[in-house]
Amino acid sequence: MLLDERLLESCGDAIAVRSVLLFLLAVSAALPNASHAQQAADGERLIASFRTEWPELYARLIGLERAQGVFYGALAQKGKINEPEVFRLMTGRMAQSATSVRLDPEADKGYATLGPRAVEIIRRTHEFHREVLAIFAGLDASSRAPALDAAVDRYLSRRDVALPDVPKDMTILYDHTYTSFVDEDFTPRRKHPYPNLTGFVWASHWFQLAVEEPLELLVDSRERLDGVKVVTERFQRKLSAGKLPDAFPTELPLAPCISPGLVSAHVRAAAIIDNLNMMHDVLADVLMHPKVADVRAAIDEVIVQFTDPRYRIVEVDDWITMALRHSIFQQGGPALGTMTANERNSSGHAQHSRGARAMRPRGMH
Repeated sequence: MLLDERLLESCGDAIAVRSVLLFLLAVSAALPNASHAQQAADGERLIASFRTEWPELYARLIGLERAQGVFYGALAQKGKINEPEVFRLMTGRMAQSATSVRLDPEADKGYATLGPRAVEIIRRTHEFHREVLAIFAGLDASSRAPALDAAVDRYLSRRDVALPDVPKDMTILYDHTYTSFVDEDFTPRRKHPYPNLTGFVWASHWFQLAVEEPLELLVDSRERLDGVKVVTERFQRKLSAGKLPDAFPTELPLAPCISPGLVSAHVRAAAIIDNLNMMHDVLADVLMHPKVADVRAAIDEVIVQFTDPRYRIVEVDDWITMALRHSIFQQGGPALGTMTANERNSSGHAQHSRGARAMRPRGMH
């Protein structure tokens, strides 16, 4: 009996110890989730504050995101579209009357042509971009890095619907099956039937990158307002039939040229935003191309390539060099500085062409 009593006591102690261990494991497992949830709540509060303190800027960002959806919807028709009418619809998304409405069925329908996974990636990355802006607008310089780290980590927590936080090589724009670039003297140049629509999209990318500069660089509230006003006015001028930089960019705007402050502050966040803008370009090529046999399959292939953190990856220094070789001026010019002449003294695309010194991206398939 004594042995049985000791055995029962021992078993009871073991059960108690096991219960405590299970409790501690449960608590430790919950802590990252609790931290994750707290960080998400902090991010949401920052975005809400950004929306309240910068209502016109926030509305313009939403309008430009919706204009991209309208663009996709028009291209998905696969017939000759009325470019002036679509341009009117896209620019109309920036009007206060348009951005004040809660829903935009036409823009949503355009995005839906890409499939649910692509829509989720774009939606999440747009939200991530707004959080980045909110961090610059709402936190002092010393608090931004950890907040940006947390934002990137939360964004990447769902890898299947996230773009990598490492930059991709720009050749991804030129050598895919349905590219809208053609070789002229071994130099890729864009050639497609709707230059004003893609011009608007590239100008939008310029604005989305450029507006980060006054929020990141300037501290005084009056200077910030003036800086955002400068960026907004320059964007408006790009939609006219002027000359560079007061015209559509002729090169895809990239963060190292248009938002160097973002690259300096947080390379990972900048890479995600650049990857989104390049993906937008390739998706438009697929929708635009007349010989795509299966649009959804082609889009799915693009999504796989852009979400793969190993596909066409380049070192940060190569990414910055690549962007600079494509000209700050031709990408739309600096956000706040002044540039009146093209600084590029040779073809920025030469690095991608035959006979030129090309970069070797890691993980090229």
